[in-house]
Amino acid sequence: MVDMTRDRLPRAGERNGIYYSMGYSGHGTQMSTLMGTIMAEVMDGRTDLNPWKDFTWPAIPGHFGPPWFLPLVGAYYRLKDKLA
Repeated sequence: MVDMTRDRLPRAGERNGIYYSMGYSGHGTQMSTLMGTIMAEVMDGRTDLNPWKDFTWPAIPGHFGPPWFLPLVGAYYRLKDKLA
């Protein structure tokens, strides 16, 4: 599973007492380790350390609910592989 945002930039913050860091757009392995450390500091009161604290979270047009488009994307790339 790949979690993507519209502008391909991660989001991190707090909402209703729940801290989050997500939307790594395919770079989660490296980024989540760093953001885990940063979000621990944020939870300890160092909100200034969060590089994405002021980012908005715009919706991706045409995406509603489950990712219905992923099978189509997979089929497209399988076809490209066969034709290459």
